[in-house]
Amino acid sequence: MGILALLLGLIATGLWLWMARANKRGRSWARMMATVFFGLLTAGELALLFEFLTHSSGSTLVVQFLQVSFLVAYWLTGLSAVVLLWQRSSSDFYAAAGNRSKAIREASPKRHD
Repeated sequence: MGILALLLGLIATGLWLWMARANKRGRSWARMMATVFFGLLTAGELALLFEFLTHSSGSTLVVQFLQVSFLVAYWLTGLSAVVLLWQRSSSDFYAAAGNRSKAIREASPKRHD
């Protein structure tokens, strides 16, 4: 179970980093994907929290407290990111980036293959 959790954590981290780069570039689809990833994160963390609370793992109280604390901190980080992505200033940033990309596409010469 530990290796699977580590692998899933690495995949999740990679997805968040990919979304961060795409959002930094002003890709509006990345804002929606980050929100979807956060929804999946929320569902997964609720399932983990439910399992944690209903099954005794044999861990000490300190270990259990640390596990729940890391889950909550990870979730709050994701929530903060999604809230910031949907602020008005962020929407203005995505609109400007979209206009810039459109202008570049229109200015580039048409290729006839």
